[in-house]
Amino acid sequence: MSRLFLLRHAKAIWAKPAMKDFDRPLAEEGISSLNQLAEAMRTSKLFPDKVLLSASCRTRETASGLIERLGIDAEMIVDETIYSGGAGEYMLAIRKNAGSENLMLVGHNPSIEDLALALCGDGEHASVSRLEAGFPTAALATITFDGPLSEIARGQGFLKSFPLPC
Repeated sequence: MSRLFLLRHAKAIWAKPAMKDFDRPLAEEGISSLNQLAEAMRTSKLFPDKVLLSASCRTRETASGLIERLGIDAEMIVDETIYSGGAGEYMLAIRKNAGSENLMLVGHNPSIEDLALALCGDGEHASVSRLEAGFPTAALATITFDGPLSEIARGQGFLKSFPLPC
């Protein structure tokens, strides 16, 4: 069994004049949410061994901040296609980097939400209802698969949990 953790980056600041969207760092609220997320992940024993992420400032800060707070040694892989890619590109990136049974992808909406909805053929009822209502910043979807992540396909995942950030 393999697990895929889909994490939307934490809350970022609004772009300032002349600032590119790509360069927006985390807001104080986003940084604070990483503490709560790390605690929830530790409690549930959700530890990725590989983290796939967009190259944007806010996803890099989210991934590195979370890994630091979890106190784990997870490999971080920046994939340029994640920043502007859709759910299809996200799925290809996961398959390409699937040499892990516990892979996390840190990405952006609407692609991360679209991917989660496409992958989950079934799931824990309350979690599915929350996911169908939207994928807020710093939210984490835990999806399990019977086979390896290199073979994931639409509708094959089970949404194990989708707690909303505090």
